[in-house]
Amino acid sequence: MLNRLRIKNFALIDELEVRFGPGLNILTGATGAGKSIIVSAIELAAGNRGSDEIIRTGKDSAVVEAEFGIEKKDDFFKGELDEFNADNGLVTFKREYKKAGGGRAYIGRKRVNLSTLKKISRYLISVLGQHSHQRLLDSSTHINYLDNFANHQEDLSGLKKLYGEVILLKDKLSYAKRNMLEINDRIELLKFQISEIEKANLKQNEEESLKAEKRLLENSRAIKESGETAVSILLESEDSVIERVGETEKILRASLAGQVASEDILGMISSAADSINEAAIKIRNFIDGVEDNPGRLEEVNSRLHEIFRLKKKYEYDVSGILDYLEKSKKELANLRTQTDDPESIRQSLDKKMAEMNDLARKISKMRQAAKVKLEKSVSENLSRMGMQKAQFVIDISCEKDDDGIYSLGGENLSGDSSGFDMVEFLFCVNPGEGLKPLARIASGGEISRVMLAMKNAFMDKSEGGCEIFDEIDVGISGEAASMVADQLKLLSNNRQVICITHLHQIASAADHHFKVFKKKVRGRSVTMIEELKSEDRVREIASLLSGKSITKQAIEGAREILDNSGH
Repeated sequence: MLNRLRIKNFALIDELEVRFGPGLNILTGATGAGKSIIVSAIELAAGNRGSDEIIRTGKDSAVVEAEFGIEKKDDFFKGELDEFNADNGLVTFKREYKKAGGGRAYIGRKRVNLSTLKKISRYLISVLGQHSHQRLLDSSTHINYLDNFANHQEDLSGLKKLYGEVILLKDKLSYAKRNMLEINDRIELLKFQISEIEKANLKQNEEESLKAEKRLLENSRAIKESGETAVSILLESEDSVIERVGETEKILRASLAGQVASEDILGMISSAADSINEAAIKIRNFIDGVEDNPGRLEEVNSRLHEIFRLKKKYEYDVSGILDYLEKSKKELANLRTQTDDPESIRQSLDKKMAEMNDLARKISKMRQAAKVKLEKSVSENLSRMGMQKAQFVIDISCEKDDDGIYSLGGENLSGDSSGFDMVEFLFCVNPGEGLKPLARIASGGEISRVMLAMKNAFMDKSEGGCEIFDEIDVGISGEAASMVADQLKLLSNNRQVICITHLHQIASAADHHFKVFKKKVRGRSVTMIEELKSEDRVREIASLLSGKSITKQAIEGAREILDNSGH
């Protein structure tokens, strides 16, 4: 049972603490007051992933603590809570979610990861939120509902393991059956290509370097001649640039003597002379290093030709060829390990498939048996909620597939790790309309009642000690709402129920009634919650009857409703 919930800096909530009681706990309040925020906080404490949006604006982190009371550790717990010191009958789940660095999770004082938190929380709490309707309308989830009711998880785990082993063996057999000559041919080709590329000893950026050297070697004579000419013009000829610059400096030094700007101008000319000298020296050093070497040019051309040949052959650049070399080595190593005997693999596959099919048929029979019980229970629960003529049928079928790995009665069937059964819930509200998929014909109110009917059907099998319903009343009213209230009350006889509602029929059935409302605190809206007693509860029921403007008639009606419900 969820005893206490403490929330801080979560969405519209500044800080609040609420203590829930046994039986049916009802939350009411205006739309947008924050009722579903409280459920979201509980879900966060139970292991749901958080996001920065849940943190109250202006705060760095949100904190949720949920304290659960444990009356007994039955088979569901299997010692899971022993390490968290829950022997005192209490266990606390805590989540801290921070903008920077995610968050932390605790069970008691022990820090845990989310998977552990979810694993443990499922024993204590089950949330049926607004999105649960969509899950029920998704036929792919129906097999999970039936399997949970059948309670054969151990067999399902075994089937999943066998299915994985069968798929692995099928892939292995397909690989092993490859023609051995073809494998050997591939090995020989890879060996030749690896040898050829390794012998070439290719280097990254080598080609660009060789091309630059080739241009230099091919133009060595012209480069030397132009370099000599440049040095002569700049430095060595009778009328060289350096001499002209020197004469210019002398002329200006004589004529500009005493002028303020003369030193800057003369400094620039002097600097130009230094640059010309330095350039001439560098040209000289460069052309001295240029060699007219036909032999080296031939070597460079030969190397470039080899690189070009390999690029054309492998249709890659040098980088791509080197990548291909590494991949080829890995492929070669893998091919050399392919020594599995196809016949031996086939024998192992046949054995595993036989085991898998035996278990799949066993699970299918268990589903058929569970189907009858679940149909009966859901139909009876729907009848109690005013849908006496509704039909709820679980269709279990299979699909032929020549390539399927499952078999039944000599035929191959398609399937997956859950077996060959295909499960879909069919529904008919009124006789004569015919059974159709639940998603195609059920209204929002009908879906709500089907969900509650299934919850009550799962009452003895559900692991959660606390059931939470976020607006189970969507789309219903009147007598149907009263019947839903009866079913919620029935469910709360065996476990704690927390339910958000807008309907007076459901609210009046509460053992504990809480009002969620918004209040301005320091200029900001804050979500608050309080448990209602006596006249406060009368007024809240009256507001559900008449709206914002509460009349005397509504007050009298609310008091009569509560009297009739025993509250």
